Amino acid sequence: MSESRWDVVVIGGGPAGYTAAIRARQRGFNVLLVERDELGGTCLNRGCIPSKALIHCAKVWQTVKSAHQFGVIVSEVRFDWSEMQKWANKVVSTLRRGLQSLLKHHGVVVEKGEAKLHGANEVLISSGEGEKVHAAKAIVLATGSSPAQIPCDPNASVLTEEQALFLSSLPESIVIIGGGPSGVELAWLFNALGVKVTLVEMLPRILPIMDAEVAEGLKQSLEKQGIVVRTGTKVNFVSARQGKTSVHTDSGEIEADLVICAIGRKANSHGLSEVGINLRPNGSVAVNEWQQTSVPTIFAVGDLVHGSGTAHGGMMEAERAIEAIARQISGEPLPPVRENPVVPVCTYTEPQALSVGLTEQEAKEKGLDVEFARFPWRASGAAMASGATEGFVKAIADAKTKQVLGLHILGADAVNLNGEAVLIVEKKMTVEQATNIVRQHPSLSEGVKEALWALIGLPLHTAKRPDRGRE
Repeated sequence: MSESRWDVVVIGGGPAGYTAAIRARQRGFNVLLVERDELGGTCLNRGCIPSKALIHCAKVWQTVKSAHQFGVIVSEVRFDWSEMQKWANKVVSTLRRGLQSLLKHHGVVVEKGEAKLHGANEVLISSGEGEKVHAAKAIVLATGSSPAQIPCDPNASVLTEEQALFLSSLPESIVIIGGGPSGVELAWLFNALGVKVTLVEMLPRILPIMDAEVAEGLKQSLEKQGIVVRTGTKVNFVSARQGKTSVHTDSGEIEADLVICAIGRKANSHGLSEVGINLRPNGSVAVNEWQQTSVPTIFAVGDLVHGSGTAHGGMMEAERAIEAIARQISGEPLPPVRENPVVPVCTYTEPQALSVGLTEQEAKEKGLDVEFARFPWRASGAAMASGATEGFVKAIADAKTKQVLGLHILGADAVNLNGEAVLIVEKKMTVEQATNIVRQHPSLSEGVKEALWALIGLPLHTAKRPDRGRE
């Protein structure tokens, strides 16, 4: 058994892990990144990237089918699921090679193997070449999460949200359990490709972390597109019956060719409590505001902390952890951490959904006196020109200070408005400050400004400020 010493050892090569490794190298530290599987983690290999590649393929398919309304005539329209899979695989493999080159460029040493904590400053790595102990001044845990499972008959056709992206062929019918972002995206994807889809959610509405009006608006849109959405429905068990799979709920059974379980994820924290790291009741790792665990030299970031989080949130936490490690190694005290940054939440359906800052419900639960207004995309020149007028922008502000508290969008390409929305909310802009920013005309960005104008009773491209309900 050999031994080597490092400034920082990062365990896990997903977005949070590789961000920590690169940022540590940029500060001049000697860094080892350990990954047991493929670099990029769940996001690149089995989640965010392949799912968005397939969703893009489905959107191209839908665009081609409706091309005639724009004067483009296409004959013999069809799609090939296997070719869509090849496109997604190409995207993943290209990004994976790029990540490998990027880490090499920065001087991060990458080692493949199974890592296990061997104390506060040691990591034991097992691989085909044997075992090796690596000593480190600081350790960053970025081991991610795994899909949560639901009780089911072993003979039932049940896949996780990750496995569903790699189907060899499309079934005729699917039941998707879980109305969070992953479940909703998969429902949209397979429905767009002609599969009969039923989406089941235990809570009263889908996308419970998003603004209620955006979630309801998307639900109505999905139903118009042919998806059966059953909210407030608890699944008890999944069984196999005569070649079909049956989902047993409190309100009856739903039969389908395939069931996809998308009920959330659980932190990959097995064995961490054995070395003194405190875990929360749900198994995620407890950290302070600098991502530091109960063992001062060990830090945790990403899904390991949240169970189910966002890649961009994990990357932000990695930068915070490396800042703390740099100060710790140099003997400097940690300053008070700045306020938690605003993390956008997006759903890549059609229409897309974006939530930034406080929802209307969250603001009222905090006892804030708020005002809100909406701008419908059907009044937008840019949206009208592209034929994508479904949805709205909803702006929420403090009634007294006029500070913008939240921006929530349902509509085509809403996700790409997240930067502007985050900047407005995180910088605590007032409505006046946010409307003083000049936007290109015509552009979807104008929709944000229009909603803010409506908020202060000065709508430009709508006749009046709606008091309740979507326009």
